[in-house]
Amino acid sequence: MPRTTEEGSEKQRKQLSSDTSQDTPLMTLFREYSRTLVDKNDKYERVYKTSRDITVRSKRIIFSLQRIPGLDDDEREKILSSAASDLREIEQTQMKYVAQELVDEEPYQFVYAYTGGLQEYIEALSLHHFLTTDKIIGHSDVQERLSFGSSEEDNDVVPMRVLVQPKEYILGIADLTGELMRFCIKCVSTGDFEVCYRICDVLKSIHGGFLSLGYIPLRELYYKFTVFRSSLHKVEEACYSLQLRKSEVPAEMLGDVFAMYDADESHQEFV
Repeated sequence: MPRTTEEGSEKQRKQLSSDTSQDTPLMTLFREYSRTLVDKNDKYERVYKTSRDITVRSKRIIFSLQRIPGLDDDEREKILSSAASDLREIEQTQMKYVAQELVDEEPYQFVYAYTGGLQEYIEALSLHHFLTTDKIIGHSDVQERLSFGSSEEDNDVVPMRVLVQPKEYILGIADLTGELMRFCIKCVSTGDFEVCYRICDVLKSIHGGFLSLGYIPLRELYYKFTVFRSSLHKVEEACYSLQLRKSEVPAEMLGDVFAMYDADESHQEFV
């Protein structure tokens, strides 16, 4: 009797193994799911690598824009024009590639693949926009720049765009505040005091906008807002010192003092 039971179990195992090795409806369905997951993972990796390229190119644009303080009008316009061309090239190459990858896909599944590059791009774009217009670019304007029309096939319109969530836009603007602070400190040493006052007013307006958001359970936003308040404090201190002491202390010395203060603060953040 035990032998019969063992023989029956062995037959069941062999039958089960034979069934799973064949193209049964269940196994066919699982293979289809497997291919879908592999395709999505591959696409996620491609988008992530493109996002890293966007980050690198955007950082280079920011570095070039930070060279503007102290330059004459011709050099300033040359840098702004070059930055505008680089931004447009990012949009028409890397960003458009991401938009093409997201066609017929749920974009929210891939947001974390390109959020780093998108935030860096928004930071570079908003800095360039501020230096040319003295204004902060809006969320709808950013989304419009990252919308690339549509493809029409069989009367079906498929729009292509890189989704810009309000979260990514806000985080990009938060990064902008640090660049504006650095730009302000550099303008102190070059004697362009009016730019410092304009930056201070803009940062105060952004600070009011952040406060109006209320509590948002997002750790990254909380950290960047903390750094933003530190940047605003430095700009306010710079403007205060300029207003009281610009007739007593040379601008070059003020610039060195604030630059050293900024370096000390940055060092403490990484310690």
